[in-house]
Amino acid sequence: MIHSATGLIHTLAALCALLIGAVIFFRPKRTSLHRVLGHIYSLSMLVMLATAFCIYHLTKSFNFLHVFAIISCPPLVLGFWAAFRRGHGWIAAHYGWMCFSYLGLCEAFVAEMATRLVLPYLVQCYQIRSMAWFWSVVGVCSYGVFIAGGRLIRRNKNLVEEFQRV
Repeated sequence: MIHSATGLIHTLAALCALLIGAVIFFRPKRTSLHRVLGHIYSLSMLVMLATAFCIYHLTKSFNFLHVFAIISCPPLVLGFWAAFRRGHGWIAAHYGWMCFSYLGLCEAFVAEMATRLVLPYLVQCYQIRSMAWFWSVVGVCSYGVFIAGGRLIRRNKNLVEEFQRV
């Protein structure tokens, strides 16, 4: 549920970053389109992260979700920075950090959807209201994304090594 204009902006920026990130991940690299989409992804992520710090409806104070937003900042900044400094090994650093950034976004999306779809089902059908169930659902979903994403990242790592040689 979206509770405010800030929540709407946050959701739209997250969806934009999610979709653009998927396009970037599966399309050829080192193109002008890659650079443009990379800038859009980074800007969307910055908007999403900035608005995350303005959302307090869940606990009315700084909470664990804000901690995850803080943790999400360094991979984005380091991945973007690696592409601009273009020092030795910049492609591998850029690829690694940006993949980590996108993987975190995917984990957050899947955890959010799980809590919005699975948990209401558990409450409605089984009257389960336990925080242990909440964290179990979030943990299992995040772990699944982490495993699948890690496999994709490793699969594409040979492309990064080829780019390093060029």
